[in-house]
Amino acid sequence: MKGWIFGSERQKQWTQQIYRYRSKFQNPLHQNYKHLKALESSLDLKPTDLFSVVCFVGDSTFKTTMPENVTHIRGCLRYIRSKQESKFTEPEVAALTAKLQESKLKKGLRTSLNHKAHVRELVAEKSRQRQSGESCPKCGAELVERFAKRGKNAGNAFIGCSAYPSCKFTQ
Repeated sequence: MKGWIFGSERQKQWTQQIYRYRSKFQNPLHQNYKHLKALESSLDLKPTDLFSVVCFVGDSTFKTTMPENVTHIRGCLRYIRSKQESKFTEPEVAALTAKLQESKLKKGLRTSLNHKAHVRELVAEKSRQRQSGESCPKCGAELVERFAKRGKNAGNAFIGCSAYPSCKFTQ
């Protein structure tokens, strides 16, 4: 990726600008969040077992402040090495790798057609949810009315994600 990159942690889309031309792309943090959830689900892991890192390859420049886990490829290894805590033993890593390989879908026409049908269903469901306006843009869970328990907003209502505390989205 090249050019200037604009975006923030909570924006749905980021912008790439090359001279006068701008194009939007999905927030990689949101995309990576879904990848982590898929790994947690398929490997039976806790959210604390994984960490997120987004590495940009190519000659791009961040024009807005990026979170610590969004970096260029040259800073990616440094960020990964900064996570000193070992979570798994060598045999556990081997078992997780084997489990991941087993759960991998076989390439072929049937898999491709099933995937396309599934994506169509997801798009239709998301469209229905958008029309009702009741889903979390971060994780897709239902949005519910909550009340602040402390601080200056104590007792005031707000809209929050039903998946709290794993998702902290609020409106």
